[in-house]
Amino acid sequence: MVFSFLDHREFLRRWYEWKKLSSRGFSYRSFAKKAGFSSMSFLRDVIEGRRNISEDSVEKFLGAIGLVEDAAVYFRELVKYNRETDDTKKAQSFRKLLLLQARREFSSVKLAQSRYYSDWIHVVLREVAPLERFEGNAKRMGESIRPALPTAQVQESLELLLELGMLEKAKDGSYRQTNARLIPGDQDAAIIRNAKRQMLLHALDRLDQGPPPDTLISSTTLAVSRHRAKKIAEQLRQFGLDLLADTVTDDGPVDQVVQINFQLIPFLCAPPDD
Repeated sequence: MVFSFLDHREFLRRWYEWKKLSSRGFSYRSFAKKAGFSSMSFLRDVIEGRRNISEDSVEKFLGAIGLVEDAAVYFRELVKYNRETDDTKKAQSFRKLLLLQARREFSSVKLAQSRYYSDWIHVVLREVAPLERFEGNAKRMGESIRPALPTAQVQESLELLLELGMLEKAKDGSYRQTNARLIPGDQDAAIIRNAKRQMLLHALDRLDQGPPPDTLISSTTLAVSRHRAKKIAEQLRQFGLDLLADTVTDDGPVDQVVQINFQLIPFLCAPPDD
């Protein structure tokens, strides 16, 4: 519910109205008691614009309303966005809100769809097939992919994607995705490792051939603390999710499919704990 709002006061107003109808005895007083506010009218004062939510108060609101995970992150950012007066910082906060909204478009690959990860071709074709320039033509798809694929192999993969419910075929022969962005979900770790290995082999092939101008392959080696290494790993994970979210609403003509790899590889055995 919170993801559809760009004003935290309006969200709280709507939430209060819903809670009042669905929970007998709920009131501004009972909310204040649950959240730990001394003022019994704190929620009403916030909704009506007489009071603001401080950084400390945000956490109390989250606990009382029951917002967790991405919904909690969104509410924190929403309060920050509404409170911000600097135009540049407000624009940055607004972008974060849009990214969090876009993450709602993510769908997990179901266990029954695990064959999707069995071959890199399926992963790539799910993105290639809906592009307008192909008009559903398997031969043209295969010729455009690097390395080129036989038409029969492309057709076989498209049929699997249709069977798994990852693509839909229109009457004019064109394809569309059933979900904007996919994440692995609870897939077997060995299956995901195999899929990643296939994509890394493509990167190695490009490196051996000499990367063309439109291919970027770079690396950085540095010494860091264990704490920093964990933070970098989390930053890479978040950046990958942000890329997925950011491209849900690509404002340009979509005419390319790319694979983006992130690797964090420790070269030293972990020292014993102190």
